[in-house]
Amino acid sequence: MTATLTPRAGKIDDIRREEEDRGYERDETDSLHQVGTLLLTMAERDDARIPDGRRARRTLAEMAPGYVRPPLLVFNVPVRAADDACGLCGWWTCRCGQNAAAPPRPPSMPGTVR
Repeated sequence: MTATLTPRAGKIDDIRREEEDRGYERDETDSLHQVGTLLLTMAERDDARIPDGRRARRTLAEMAPGYVRPPLLVFNVPVRAADDACGLCGWWTCRCGQNAAAPPRPPSMPGTVR
């Protein structure tokens, strides 16, 4: 009697064979969706129990009716830091007001701070 041996690659081949024998396995997303649906229904049920007069204000319009928020971005105002160097002379303490003409910019290496 002759036994035919199947080639094996060791432990990795055993693990692969076990996974193939187990077949299709569902992942955990189904159970997470069930938990999410359960939490949503519980929140909706609890929210429906709150009387209208006792409901907490949640938006700015409910908290402060008639309040107009100032715009976050204004595009027509030049942005310049208070401690920035002068754009004409390049000095931190501007010397443009001392002379009638703007002094020539001294040669310097890029990235140096005066």
